Amino acid sequence: MAKILRSETSLLKRQLAIGRELSRGTPMRLAVWGGALAVAALLGAHSVRTHTFHGAIFAALALVFAVGYEVHLREIAVENRNLEGGRRGERKMAERLAEQLADDHVILNDLELRVAHERAQIDHLVLAPSGIYVIESKFWAGTLAGDVRDAQWTQTKAGGTVRRVKSPVEQCERQRRMFITLLAAKVPEDRIHALAVFTHPAVKLQIANAKDRAFLVRDAIRFINDRCFEPPVLTPAEVLELAERINRGQA
Repeated sequence: MAKILRSETSLLKRQLAIGRELSRGTPMRLAVWGGALAVAALLGAHSVRTHTFHGAIFAALALVFAVGYEVHLREIAVENRNLEGGRRGERKMAERLAEQLADDHVILNDLELRVAHERAQIDHLVLAPSGIYVIESKFWAGTLAGDVRDAQWTQTKAGGTVRRVKSPVEQCERQRRMFITLLAAKVPEDRIHALAVFTHPAVKLQIANAKDRAFLVRDAIRFINDRCFEPPVLTPAEVLELAERINRGQA
């Protein structure tokens, strides 16, 4: 069983912040709508009495503000559901990695990487004697179609909804290049791998040229385990030292 040195925190923090805002949503909604309607009524009456449009304009703005707040609440409720799905997918991936990789592998979840002016967030980083595996996990359902070289793919959900999504392969490859720069050739480039992994149980991949680039969970784990038969580039002690150094850099 692999060692988990760092767990996911950033999605949890955002979800907790949204939860606090949503918990205040009902009383705030009543206050916002009550205030907006009161202002609209007063200013509307003023416009009628004075036969001017200024009061009506400000009354309309008060109602627009209330509608905007309502839209905001709905948007963060949707974001909260998406965050929960993302956290569920990342937990699943982290658990499967820990359970099915050897004990000389170390897992760091939810890393923030900075190289010069570039920043990236890495969902999972696996360090092993066989190399380093940069993993971007997506909890996307439906059928994903496109080419691994495309910047965008098509996602078709079970109900028939179609939307364009940004390719996580490109995102993961960018993280890999940043990590190569960070390590400064301590590990050969061909031993630093970028894996875009799709964790939803109802996902289907129709991605051309996706070999060794886009994976289901079981295939990603098989890919990492298959590399164990290659000559090692790090000792178990070096793996642990590097993982601890990276983890300390997150503080």
